[in-house]
Amino acid sequence: MNFYQYSQLTFNDVFQFLNAGWVTLSLTLLSIFLGTVLGTALGLIRCSKNRVVSALPLLLIEPLRNSPLVAQLFLIYFGLPTIGLIMLDAFSAAVLAISLNTAAFFAVLVHNSVISIPQTQWEAGYALGHGRLSVFCHIILQQSLRLLIPQAITLYITQLQCTSLVSLISLIDLTKLGQNLSNRTLQPFLIWGIVFVIYFALSYPFSRLSKYLEKRFAFDY
Repeated sequence: MNFYQYSQLTFNDVFQFLNAGWVTLSLTLLSIFLGTVLGTALGLIRCSKNRVVSALPLLLIEPLRNSPLVAQLFLIYFGLPTIGLIMLDAFSAAVLAISLNTAAFFAVLVHNSVISIPQTQWEAGYALGHGRLSVFCHIILQQSLRLLIPQAITLYITQLQCTSLVSLISLIDLTKLGQNLSNRTLQPFLIWGIVFVIYFALSYPFSRLSKYLEKRFAFDY
């Protein structure tokens, strides 16, 4: 008995795994890109000295940080069409939900990284004749990135794993394919073992990158 006979898998299933892996990876990369761009903007607005301006991003950040991603996904995919706003396909709804969720957490990372830099760094820049924008770009930003990058990659790994929730809206990602093949083959240990390995293969490079960047941007004491 060969592997395919034992597992009840076919060559077509191999291509399904490749396609599902691509769906998971493309969904992750697109979502973290959009989430990073939006989150950076929100995080920088949070750094404003104007209390009203600084508080505005919280209207989006706090609800997204303090509610389950699955509820946000269902609200976008199932909820919005019922009130006549917009009807999105499963992939677009998943991208929107995960992007917004990523943006909320990334904004907090940006804000915390910037405000963690001592005020004396700003004052030193001003003393050298730099304006506020110049101080931020040449002094504060570089130090903030040392704190931000490792945390951001950890967030990206988490969001990759959270993409498994899109199986609940029938998007054929790795998790949904695992469910389908497990039910068909009646080999749950084997199928979910394959899914586990693929998720690991997608996540591990991010983990290694995080460790490298953490050493690369570490503060010298």
